[in-house]
Amino acid sequence: MRSIAHSSRIFTLLLLGLLASGCSTTPSVQTDYNSAYDFSRARSFAIVEPATVSNSLSMASNDILHNRISGAISAALTARGFQVVEPAQADMLVSFLVTTENKTQIHEYNTGFAYQRCWRCGPYLGATTIDVDQYTEGTLFVDFIDPQSKQLQWRGMVSKRLSKSRTMEERKQMVDEIVTNVIAKFPPGP
Repeated sequence: MRSIAHSSRIFTLLLLGLLASGCSTTPSVQTDYNSAYDFSRARSFAIVEPATVSNSLSMASNDILHNRISGAISAALTARGFQVVEPAQADMLVSFLVTTENKTQIHEYNTGFAYQRCWRCGPYLGATTIDVDQYTEGTLFVDFIDPQSKQLQWRGMVSKRLSKSRTMEERKQMVDEIVTNVIAKFPPGP
């Protein structure tokens, strides 16, 4: 009996450890690009205003977020050796867009053992618990556009669950981290 309690305690600790490590992972960046385009000639960039297409009025009109993302893109590209120039002299134009989507996630757990609601009834097998999680997911698109053709040549995209409880410093750190991860994928490798 003691061995079973000890094993269940270890299992619970391992499960909590896995859940905690799963929450700390960086969201994966997805990219797409024009394989015929010569990215090796890109040495300079200019950030241009994003299209005013957004399904979220609060995101489209958020100058603080816009400036935070624009600054993070400039810092990440400059750190990788690219030079900031005016749009007329840029080898690549960089634009970005943020969208949000309300999502619902439903989890059903078979707890396997429960008590019935009558005093004479004993325990029974097959109890189920349902958790409903409603949240907002934000998606950042970073686009690299050829200045001559005005055609999209590379796109990086990342989605992440948003939280209203983050401090200003935590939001800034999150934007910096996400943008750095997206820019790390540019230019595409051979």
